[in-house]
Amino acid sequence: MTITLISASLLGLLLIHLSVRVSKNRQRAKVSIGDGGDEMLANAIRAHGNLTEFAPFFLILLGLLEFREANPVLLLVLAAAFVVGRFMHGLTFGRFEGANPFRFWGTILSWLSILAASIIGLLDGYNLL
Repeated sequence: MTITLISASLLGLLLIHLSVRVSKNRQRAKVSIGDGGDEMLANAIRAHGNLTEFAPFFLILLGLLEFREANPVLLLVLAAAFVVGRFMHGLTFGRFEGANPFRFWGTILSWLSILAASIIGLLDGYNLL
């Protein structure tokens, strides 16, 4: 389960980075619970929360597909797309005035990765692959 392990490790590094960013913003804004109406803290919290909402589900799907010996090239492409998408989204959340193309495309990559992994999982689960 090498692909899952490496993906989870990279996402773990991103999670630590985003967690530190939340902590630094909490200290700066002097807020211990919630966001205290501070926009930078709210953005840091959402970037962190968004990763924790999406990553576990994708990693479960990826791990199950890898366990069932799905095509490793396909899994590598899905994993790379998801990880790159989460980095694009998480590292640029709240850093642009107006539209954020990195957040937008990061979200698209993440959603497409989960969608594709879900469809592959259904097909494999029903022995249609």
